[in-house]
Amino acid sequence: MKKKKKINPAIKQKAKPVVKPSQPTDLEYIKLFNDCVIDTTKIGDIDKVIDDNVVANKSVYSKISDAVAGKVNLNPPVNFFSFTPNLSGAQNDFFNLKSPVESDLLSMGFTKSPFQFKNPFDTAFINFGSGSSNIPWYFIACAHYLECSFSFNKHLHNGDPLTNYTVRVPANRPKVGHEPPFTFEESAVDALKLMKFDQIQNWNLPTILRKLEAYNGFGYYKYHSINSPYLWSYSNHYTKGKYVADGKFDAEAISKQLGSAVILKRMEERALIGIPRH
Repeated sequence: MKKKKKINPAIKQKAKPVVKPSQPTDLEYIKLFNDCVIDTTKIGDIDKVIDDNVVANKSVYSKISDAVAGKVNLNPPVNFFSFTPNLSGAQNDFFNLKSPVESDLLSMGFTKSPFQFKNPFDTAFINFGSGSSNIPWYFIACAHYLECSFSFNKHLHNGDPLTNYTVRVPANRPKVGHEPPFTFEESAVDALKLMKFDQIQNWNLPTILRKLEAYNGFGYYKYHSINSPYLWSYSNHYTKGKYVADGKFDAEAISKQLGSAVILKRMEERALIGIPRH
């Protein structure tokens, strides 16, 4: 019979290292949002951002959201099956023809029929969606502010100019089938799909906050144990500490950019949106 090995109580057992989570939990995000108190001295500035930029451009963000979900085509092809012979020649002024192809067809004696049928192969009418839920328009608005300061001349990926492909990470975007320059909308769709946001089924509050923070990275939480100014600047959840360059953190630097979660919090306070918690 083997004797049991005696453990000397004087010898301290090595404790297993505690692995810090790389990002907040869903409940932590919800609590942070519910407990968020906006700096009252900044309310006027925040409301101006919301009114002049966020709400004012809702239709643009909604269109991008629909394009990501496959509900609209930003560049629909010409429908060659929607033309009938023009017998009178007087209809040319009646119909508003937008494409140069249609104008060429007019010169050959064709015009658009008011009783046209849809071409079943026209991708403008096909829903390419895969069952994913639409990205909330206000999420895209927040990303637009944080990456581009609401400029429509920059890539949503990282704020590089639309006159060329992106240079910073992610580089050489967008992949849209043509050379630069690009439109803001088509590049934004590429950016959101690149981050697989088109595959998210439930855009609840924790998901929205987590994906907004992911745009900038979780370095604040993981390496410095502070809340990201990308979300919480101008609130009680952030005082100081900022990445002033890629990989360079300054503990005394203070972000001058409005936090995206603060924008959403203020929009809820004003009953402009309602974000599901679960």
